[in-house]
Amino acid sequence: MTSFGKCAFRGHGAALALVAAMTAAPAFAQETAQPDQPTDQANSADIIVTAQFRAQNLQDTPIAITAVSADTLAARSQTSVTDLGQFAPNVALAPATSIQGNSVAAFIRGVGQLDASFALEPGVGIYVDDIYYGTTFGAVMDLTDLERVEVLRGPQGTLAGKNSVGGAVKLFSKKPDSTPGGFIEATYGRFDRIELRGSANIPLTNDLFLRVSGVSKNVDGYMSLLDYGCVNPTSGIPASSGNKNCKIGTEGGIDVMGLRAALRYAPAGSPLEINIVGDVSRDNSEVVATKLLYADNPSVRSYDASDATAGIPFDSRFLTGAKSYTSYATYATGGNYTTAFGIPTQVAPGGFTASPTSTVKAWGLSGTIDYDLSDSLKLKSITGWREAHGTSAIDVDGSPLAILLQQFTYGHEQFTQELRLSANLGGLVDLTVGGFYYSATDTIKGRSQIPTLLFDFMSDDVIKNRSVSAFAHGEFHVTDAFNIIGGLRYTDDKKTYRYSRRNVDGSLPSGAFFTPNFLLAGLDGLTGTFKGDRLDYRLGVNYRWSRDLMTYAQISTGFKGGGINPRPSAPDQVLTFGPETLTTYEAGFKADLLGRMLRLNGAVFLNKYKDMQLVRYQCPESVVLSCSVPSNAGDAEVFGWEAEAQFHPADGLSIDASVGYLDFDYTKITNPATLVTKDMIAPFISKWQLSAGIQYEADLGGNGTLTPRIDWSWRSNFYYNSVNNAYNLIDPPSLVNARLTYQAADRDWSLSAGVTNLFDKFYYNGVAENVGTFGVVTGTVGRPREWTVTVKKNF
Repeated sequence: MTSFGKCAFRGHGAALALVAAMTAAPAFAQETAQPDQPTDQANSADIIVTAQFRAQNLQDTPIAITAVSADTLAARSQTSVTDLGQFAPNVALAPATSIQGNSVAAFIRGVGQLDASFALEPGVGIYVDDIYYGTTFGAVMDLTDLERVEVLRGPQGTLAGKNSVGGAVKLFSKKPDSTPGGFIEATYGRFDRIELRGSANIPLTNDLFLRVSGVSKNVDGYMSLLDYGCVNPTSGIPASSGNKNCKIGTEGGIDVMGLRAALRYAPAGSPLEINIVGDVSRDNSEVVATKLLYADNPSVRSYDASDATAGIPFDSRFLTGAKSYTSYATYATGGNYTTAFGIPTQVAPGGFTASPTSTVKAWGLSGTIDYDLSDSLKLKSITGWREAHGTSAIDVDGSPLAILLQQFTYGHEQFTQELRLSANLGGLVDLTVGGFYYSATDTIKGRSQIPTLLFDFMSDDVIKNRSVSAFAHGEFHVTDAFNIIGGLRYTDDKKTYRYSRRNVDGSLPSGAFFTPNFLLAGLDGLTGTFKGDRLDYRLGVNYRWSRDLMTYAQISTGFKGGGINPRPSAPDQVLTFGPETLTTYEAGFKADLLGRMLRLNGAVFLNKYKDMQLVRYQCPESVVLSCSVPSNAGDAEVFGWEAEAQFHPADGLSIDASVGYLDFDYTKITNPATLVTKDMIAPFISKWQLSAGIQYEADLGGNGTLTPRIDWSWRSNFYYNSVNNAYNLIDPPSLVNARLTYQAADRDWSLSAGVTNLFDKFYYNGVAENVGTFGVVTGTVGRPREWTVTVKKNF
């Protein structure tokens, strides 16, 4: 064992005494009460998950999983994918910074992907009804009419449909069935929040069932965009509006609509089941709320037509109050500049204005066929098509000046096909073999203006991604209590990236020194290609000591595929990078204690990283020394443990809690040009993550029930960038949510009042830090305290 590993084990002897007996992590979902247990003791319920290709009790599944039922999501006020990371240990899910567009920053056990570029693979796979979603763009999905959510931690290479090196987030929608009914729900809240949700289950015949669900959500923005010249009339910068309150717009507003229809054909007694699902959504939300935190770049100044060297410099005067939800961003061009080449230039105002929106229009169609060839042999086909198209704007300086202004249109189209053949061989082996095909075409179009580099260009890039894999997973039942698990997946990847870089008028950059976009000359029409293959495996054992205790140990591998640099500043920066690989050693336990009043699950693990994908910022071999090139930076180890508990000490009383610990250590830096040193840590590594929740369902004696609930979550500080410094260190606060629900005695209607961020903490979800090149740091501001009132009617 390395010295790092020894120190980690010595420093946590007490905790490891609890988890070293072999640990995992729990799930609270799809609950069916045991006939001999009280129905209000959810921890005594059978929790069914499908992580190993078959329906299986969570406590029998030797994988670290947190699963959450639809009722628990509602009780915790969790309505978006980005809410899921609050209560799952060693999981971070947050809206990405505005520079990444409408996307999610997803990390599990410190493994993920911050950059939303289509050229890079997510480190955490997101799945909707077993359909892999191949990008973080458009992945901030609403959690409507779900049956459950499963969060799988650790490499899922041999199990998930597309390799997910850090883990996977799987959303499972409610299926249509033979019981007519549904619900409608209305919510009003702070910032004029108006939400409508509804679902209807309609049996069409004895064999054919339809379920339709929809959501509409509108919330005003909470970050006010202010006119700097109006607020500061003697500053020398003219006002751009005549508003008395100096307000010119907002950020952080939400405008989402979605509709889903599911058709299920399931004849009673038939070996055939067919599920067809179609969905469409429209997200016209504003960009995430972004605040300027640091400003120091004298090369960027306000516009002065008479003198290119004059103007008010970009500095701290453009910062607003430290804890105010305000910004001076204008999303408009114009200013005086000293370029990186030492010559002055000017950009007149009014030439380029971006819209502070972050939109996505998406639709998908999927078909799943289950056919029982015999009692012990089952065939499953999963086919899916998804599209997402949207726009986003970036005003990186958050001020009336213009350092970097961009407006992009994104397009993502993907087709997936998965086949699985599952067999139970005489009760001795559960075996699944299959194949998976993924094909995606992505486009990025837009305008980028960076005056200090003489950049003002149009891009129209096309990225193609093809992945084919074959897999096998088996569980060998050596005895009734002892099982051996083995899995393999072979993956073959191919990616191409075709660049288009043209002047705003459509002409090609001339390449003549100091003309617009001269550094980009020769990039238009170039294509970069990456090819690679990989064999991943899982090998483990598990043993059921009693009805109430199971332990397991395993080794598993995963990878994040290589690719091509999406942001070259010159043709010689069209470079490929290799895969990032991970080997995880893990042990876990799953226990039901105290007469099944207490469920306690936990895990301890050691991740061994090789060839981590990080961005390097220096390209000494290029004609442009500064760059932003994904590269294989080095190796690392991550030691961690996690535990989750669910306790029901009395009828109606439920307590849940979780704890996660991570200790990251670089073992080798192979590419110093990344500027990463061995004493740094990777992004989104919080050493500690804690959460707890408590609720009590009080019986009102035939008049219904009243259920108060309170939830708390906290994580220790973490760095947002791979190059650590004080500017990208985030110190999250403790967050508390509360909810009070009255439910009628016949359970056909309910009234809830909820508050998120109860103590109105001001905090940042992320930062975009670029002090070295642009002299700017901006932060993505978390949502302030919000109250809601919800009425729900079941029918």
